[in-house]
Amino acid sequence: MKIMYKVYLCLVVLCAVVSLSPMALAQQTATPELPTAKDLAFLIGKWETNIVVKATEITPKGTTGKGVAEYHLFGQAIEGSRASETSNGHNEDRELVFYANVPNSYEMITVNLKGMCTQRKLTRHGDSWEVEYNGRMNNKDFRVRGTYKIVSDDELQYSTEVDIAKSGFKPFSEVTFRRVPKK
Repeated sequence: MKIMYKVYLCLVVLCAVVSLSPMALAQQTATPELPTAKDLAFLIGKWETNIVVKATEITPKGTTGKGVAEYHLFGQAIEGSRASETSNGHNEDRELVFYANVPNSYEMITVNLKGMCTQRKLTRHGDSWEVEYNGRMNNKDFRVRGTYKIVSDDELQYSTEVDIAKSGFKPFSEVTFRRVPKK
């Protein structure tokens, strides 16, 4: 009887180890929660925007305008929608910001009404967030770098500079975001 009891006890322990092993393995290999919501909390909300684009080779007349932007958490990403009325007409776009598997780094994909897509890199450097991307407009290659500066809980400043055809960086755009109060 003692041998039978020891065999039974060994089988119970073996079954328990085998059944719990996949759970332990799943817990060890589960991906950690991405920091998107915490890192980009400054962006989440509804905003009124004031837009100024300087005159350059790719924007000869420059642009001014006003708009609205709204960003919210979408799973492990931030989803944004923006609309504006500027001196160049009506503009809208949709944006998705997601973790790039590099500490303090995100990818931003923006698509406008014309179907034009821009992919940008968003990287945290201390208290600021820097944006970089390349493009082509009016048959000219350009590189843009910008910075989100958190002025307060209710105001963001986004400013960019552009290097067109490797001529050196010049001021390009300024967008002021002012949070729309919740009703």
